[in-house]
Amino acid sequence: PAVLAFLKGRIDNNVAILDKRLSSRPFVLGARPTIADLSLVAYLYYPAEEFGFDIPGQHKNIAVWLDRIKALPGWKHPYDLMPGHPLPGR
Repeated sequence: PAVLAFLKGRIDNNVAILDKRLSSRPFVLGARPTIADLSLVAYLYYPAEEFGFDIPGQHKNIAVWLDRIKALPGWKHPYDLMPGHPLPGR
């Protein structure tokens, strides 16, 4: 439990930085999506699906950004791109 709490604190600090950045632009580096957006997005699903951390629920700008990413042509959930689902029963 202590390790999980420590890691949750690190996640919270890092996503707060991202949320603040996304308050002034639609994508991480500006007006258009870049590899930075696509690289980050997968890491925001992992804590939610693996540990139940509600990052979009706690960070409004990240929630809106995730919706923008999902609306991009060709978008696929990160786990759909991996062979087999990493979480049993899903």
